[in-house]
Amino acid sequence: MRAVLGRRDIRPVFLGMAASLLGDASLLLIPSILAKKLTGSDGAAGLALFFFTAPMCLAPLFGMVIDRVDRRRFLIGSCVVSAVALLPLALVSGQETFWLVYPVSMAMGCSYTAIFGALSGLLKTMLPCELLAQANNALQTARHGARLLGPLLGMAIYTGAGLWAAVAFDMLTFAVAAAAFALLPATAPVPRPPFGRWRDEVTAGLRHIRAEPEIRSAARAFVLMFLAAGLTESLIFAVIESLGRSPEFTAVTSTAMGLGAIAGGFVVARAVDTLGELRMVGVGIVLYGLAIGMWLVSAEAAMVASMALAGASLTLSSVAVRTLLQRRSPDEVVGRVSTAFDALGGGAQLLSVAAGAAIVTLVDHRLLLVTVSTAVMLAGFHAVRASGGRQPVLE
Repeated sequence: MRAVLGRRDIRPVFLGMAASLLGDASLLLIPSILAKKLTGSDGAAGLALFFFTAPMCLAPLFGMVIDRVDRRRFLIGSCVVSAVALLPLALVSGQETFWLVYPVSMAMGCSYTAIFGALSGLLKTMLPCELLAQANNALQTARHGARLLGPLLGMAIYTGAGLWAAVAFDMLTFAVAAAAFALLPATAPVPRPPFGRWRDEVTAGLRHIRAEPEIRSAARAFVLMFLAAGLTESLIFAVIESLGRSPEFTAVTSTAMGLGAIAGGFVVARAVDTLGELRMVGVGIVLYGLAIGMWLVSAEAAMVASMALAGASLTLSSVAVRTLLQRRSPDEVVGRVSTAFDALGGGAQLLSVAAGAAIVTLVDHRLLLVTVSTAVMLAGFHAVRASGGRQPVLE
């Protein structure tokens, strides 16, 4: 039986998520920037994002734990461990130690995967289905609001007080998040079936995705999108360099992306409930492909505008797919469904980021942008077509 809590009861969820995301956003670009500055290589910078993405391939293991433990306690513990894992980044001082950016990036990826998966399951337990789109939108707004403030704040701390201060700030935000999650009221434990075979437990989320037609179509669209869009993690540095700007300009583009994401948040909940989750997934992905295509315009204003559109489009698709997963997944597997979905997209992105780190040095970035933009839009059209005329079903 679902233990639905009041609006005030769930405020610590948004506070905790906002705090951890603000810290992550302030630090997320720094490993890539350090790698670029210390090696001069776009590929080395993109590789930091490869390591950040890599833990998503292990997401089903996180999901199995999330579905078997108290999700509130899991969130508290994850925040504490995440804070400690950031410490090695403060030791990066030159080419001899720049490799430390990679294990720290991987730890940050583990943290993101585990915390976001646990929150998805927690919201499913705490809220009625008709409020899930609004709650997911609030979380995405917090996420992209952090993207808006975080990069500029991180760059200000990094350039003004040094790497140690930037790392310490992120550790502090994880401590605040852990304290916020600790304020959540304890809920009655949800009955779970007995633990089955290890293989069945780990693959339960993937089996549910395959069995649900709309989730399966959304997964296919996201995999196709990430197979192409992962190249942008390295391409963005080539595009910025072609504009005559330094790697730190990524703080400006991330801020524009955050503004666009917040703008998208004003309409996404109503759009999801009106158009349906899967169709909204497709629309968001198509718009993201258009945003990537705008990188071909060699002007800073176009680059900033494209990142704003990318932020809005990702809000539309992310809120829609998270709501789809929650509404069409039983509570006892929602954590595994969420993390398995992330693993599928993350695995595709991982391959694409790795390929992009190599290809960007061999192929003209404009040709790659045309290819990526086209492929992403085709992935979005697939989801729109698969949605047909079906409307969302509140379960």
